[in-house]
Amino acid sequence: MDDAVSVKPRLVVIGDGMAGMRAIEELPKMAPDPHDITVFGDEPHYNRILLSPALAGDPHPTEGSP
Repeated sequence: MDDAVSVKPRLVVIGDGMAGMRAIEELPKMAPDPHDITVFGDEPHYNRILLSPALAGDPHPTEGSP
């Protein structure tokens, strides 16, 4: 009987902003083996691309906004 336990590599991401979430999205492409991922963060979800129109006063920015 084999008592060896398979342990997934652990990844801890501090901050749930765009960079951290993008890293998690890209991880399977770079390292396809499963990982145990923990994220610590308290940032509200927002789309940075749409942030400029929203700050300029557009109450309903869309993906097509410049």
